Amino acid sequence: MSGGVDSSVATLLAVRAGVRAVGITMRLWSPGDGELSAKVRQCCGPTAYEDARRAAARAGIAHHVVNFEAAFEAAVVDYFVAEYRSGRTPNPCVACNNLVKFGALLQFARALGATTMITGHYVRIRVDDDGAHLLRAVDRTKDQSYMLAGLRRDQLASIVAPLGTYTKEETRSLAARMELGVADKPDSMDLCFVDSDYRGFILRRHPDAAAPGPILTTDGQVVGTHDGLINYTVGQRKGIPAAGLGDGPWYVVRTQREQNAVVIGRRDDLARSSVLCSAANVIDARAFASGAARGLAVCRYRAAPVPATARLASGGRLFVQFDQPVSVVSPGQLLAFYDNDDREVLASGIIEPDEAMAAAAG
Repeated sequence: MSGGVDSSVATLLAVRAGVRAVGITMRLWSPGDGELSAKVRQCCGPTAYEDARRAAARAGIAHHVVNFEAAFEAAVVDYFVAEYRSGRTPNPCVACNNLVKFGALLQFARALGATTMITGHYVRIRVDDDGAHLLRAVDRTKDQSYMLAGLRRDQLASIVAPLGTYTKEETRSLAARMELGVADKPDSMDLCFVDSDYRGFILRRHPDAAAPGPILTTDGQVVGTHDGLINYTVGQRKGIPAAGLGDGPWYVVRTQREQNAVVIGRRDDLARSSVLCSAANVIDARAFASGAARGLAVCRYRAAPVPATARLASGGRLFVQFDQPVSVVSPGQLLAFYDNDDREVLASGIIEPDEAMAAAAG
């Protein structure tokens, strides 16, 4: 129970349906000394805890605030910093779902004797004789199946997601009728542990992350000097200090940690016809029974699905071939692979850089 409208309504719906429950709010992040930002107060501070406590009281269940800061620091914050320092684009919300909310917290809940976890995520989960299936929510504008696509089937089977058949407007209306007091509370924001200056956040921990290095064109020409890999992400167009390149626009095509280099090129240089993903998570193995599955690939949260073919590769990897080149594919991001109807998640993986593809081919 985060104290937000979604988890509060989900809890009451489940309890009123006869589920015996206890409310748990995770203490995930303490920003240290100084004034709490509005973002931190909303998701990780006393205001959020009080809102969750009131929702639990309204549901007639016990409520506890449990400290998960160490798990969050290791699984999310350290990962976030390391990925940016490596020139990749992290997805901390996916990491938090996989390792903290439905990892450490689920283990804690089971130790208490709980068998399932109620969540306010907008997804639908179906469990049949074959196991758990992850489906998009009815409200596609709020669908969060991408964010849960990294969960294993046993994790999915332990989740109750009452909001999968509701729209956000219906959820807020239910919150008002239930007199929860959070009906108009703003949605939680991504990256709860950093406001707008994620670069400063990283530099305070690792001053060497701003080490300058060369800016190269795709043919190896040195055209400038960058001020740290953490300031550049794949697809970035603005803020590239390069000289003598003629007409733009120019884009960051990739970053190279070993050479501490930023490689730039034209928009066509960003296009990828295929990607190799690590940490493959197959949710519906039946789709890969013939060795390959046809479906739709989503390469970033809210990105448009693109027709593709996915194959399981050695070393727990997923190879995805797009029917048409995709303009921007960022290493470090999750790729969620849906069925042809864009309804059910079949598999997922973490997009690897081009060097991984070349090594696999070699």
